[in-house]
Formats: sequence, structure tokens, C-alpha cells
Amino acid sequence: MRRSLAVVAALLLLAGCTQTPVAGPDPGPATAAAPSPSLPSGTATRPAPAPSEEVPAVPTTRATLPPGQGPAAPARFRSGAIGVDLPVVAVGVADDGQMELPRTVQEVGWYSYGPRPGDREGTTVLAGHVDTRADGLGPFVRLRDLRRGDELILTDARGRNRRYLVTAVEDVEKSELSLERLFRRDGAPELRVVTCGGPFSTRTGYRDNLVVSARPS
Repeated sequence: MRRSLAVVAALLLLAGCTQTPVAGPDPGPATAAAPSPSLPSGTATRPAPAPSEEVPAVPTTRATLPPGQGPAAPARFRSGAIGVDLPVVAVGVADDGQMELPRTVQEVGWYSYGPRPGDREGTTVLAGHVDTRADGLGPFVRLRDLRRGDELILTDARGRNRRYLVTAVEDVEKSELSLERLFRRDGAPELRVVTCGGPFSTRTGYRDNLVVSARPS
């Protein structure tokens, strides 16, 4: 059984989109120190060696990757098929538990507690406003025009291009969106790009999320 995620109410707030669209998993160890382990009652422990006992030297290795190794954070999102070319900024979870988003339609947010492009498992999640009161409609309104097989490109902070092919473009009602599927941390690598969509109400905002799914090419 897939490990269940502790899901926060990390949802995308768009102007006029008062029902928040997507939620992210609890950042967990990325934002909080792990508690010190304790032994259950009655567990025996090996006594420390006496001062005269010779203890063999054990080699140790740092668990962190050397600088420059491992996937870099995404820095730019492009789609030639729909004419979108936007900078990507790292976002997390706001004080109110919602996923942070850039203030402008001219930037895309990357959920920085999740997988990076190039990671071997899980979904890299990007999200942006379809519109704001200040900006009006933004480039993400064109996500709906993507078709299966269209190419998406993520350029990382080191200038490397990661290419993806669109596999699905879906309108999903917010009440039916699977957060565990969207913010998956295991399984085959995938890119998800999310904005608001569907019918709009001045009282409740957009009904749906538009979710673009893509696989590495």
C-alpha cells in the first residue's frame, strides 16, 4: 500500500478563485527537525565499553551530496506549442497552510518540498494563476490548448533543459482532485502543471483545476 501522505490544506488561491485548487503534502523533514528516537520500555541496550577496552575505528561518510551533484531546482518553464515562456520560482507553504504562489501571472511556482525535475521518482508540481485582479488573464490560460504529445521544457538553475511530453490535459473538480496522486513522492517521474479552470462563480470562484500531466522524453 502506498504510504499515505500527511496532507496540508495547501491550495492554490487565484484571483476570483476562492475555492483553492491544489494541496500539497506536509513538508515533513524538509522543514522540521526529526524528533530524537527513544527506546521502548524494557528494551535492552549494549553497555558502553570499559575505558580499557579497545574500540576499533569505524570509517564514516557524510550523507549529503557534494556541491553541484543531484538535480537542480527548475528556473524556467516553456511550451513552444502555446507560446509560454515564464520564470519558475520556488514556493512552499504559507502560514495559513496554503501553497504559496507568485503574486503575478508572469511567474510559475514550483512546490519546493516535492521532487525536482530529474529526480528518479515522484511528481514535480508547478502551478500558477490563470488570472489575477491586477494582471487580468495570464499565459496559463493557454494551458488548455495543449495536446497529447506536445513538448514542455523545464530549464534548471544550471541551465540544463529537461524535456517532457504531454500525456493528458484534464479539468478536475476541486472536490475530486486526488492530492496523493498529484503530490506523489514515489513511482515513475512525472511533471504536473496546475491552474484554475472550469465554470466561474463570483461567489465560489473557479469550480475546477486544469491539470496538465507530462512524462520525461
